[in-house]
Amino acid sequence: MDVDRGCAIPEVDASYWKRTTMRTSTLLLSVLLNGAALQAQNLGEIHGKVLDEKGDPIPFATVSADRGDGPQGIEADENGRFVIKPLAPGTYTVRIASLGFATREKSGVQVTADKITFLNDERMVSDALLPDFTVIYDKWTPPLIDPEEPSKLTIIASQFVDNPGRKNLATLISTTAPGIYQAPGTNDLYFRGSRSGTMAYFVDGVKVPGQLSGVPPASVASITIYTGGLPARYGDVTGGVVAIETKSYFDLYMQEQAGLR
Repeated sequence: MDVDRGCAIPEVDASYWKRTTMRTSTLLLSVLLNGAALQAQNLGEIHGKVLDEKGDPIPFATVSADRGDGPQGIEADENGRFVIKPLAPGTYTVRIASLGFATREKSGVQVTADKITFLNDERMVSDALLPDFTVIYDKWTPPLIDPEEPSKLTIIASQFVDNPGRKNLATLISTTAPGIYQAPGTNDLYFRGSRSGTMAYFVDGVKVPGQLSGVPPASVASITIYTGGLPARYGDVTGGVVAIETKSYFDLYMQEQAGLR
């Protein structure tokens, strides 16, 4: 039987298939590693609600959170509620915009690992009574004690920047959190009458044996103190836990650019 040579499939160099296979494998590995890294991060969320001046919900407002590396935005639902996630730990500016209302910005919103940051109901002002373009600025103030977890207290960098005990984290913790005492002349902490050595420090999720050292106060983004009801991830600790989240390289760079220490 005659074969039409003009329709024959040209031979392909074996090295071509090898290079193509290697590129495909590298791309697939990169995607898998990026996905695994995202899942491994301790991420947080921001929840809130958008209202008008009368307290009625504003549906479908545009809400975004930005810490300087690009905004991450969503649209509020028909009841004005919004959830922005996942967010890497850090300090964000939340921007809310809706047709007919002045844009609202709330700065200093702190997102911590494995936690929901709740904003107060955000009331928008009608732009009918304002100049052509108005942005209303506000600064977020976090509550010291989470009403859902009264045995857990979180403080962020902006709350202890002027504290005279900030240069010694043990002193800062003992003067901020009720029921925690610092042994005179040492950095040992006692939680609600427990013995020394029954508490533990965790820095960025890693347990630090013994007393805390080598963590510059300027590098601390947040300190979460558990005096009871310890999460299972903290193992067999009985006295209390101090979980410290440090600032990212990006946060430190922005801090340096702003001239802050």
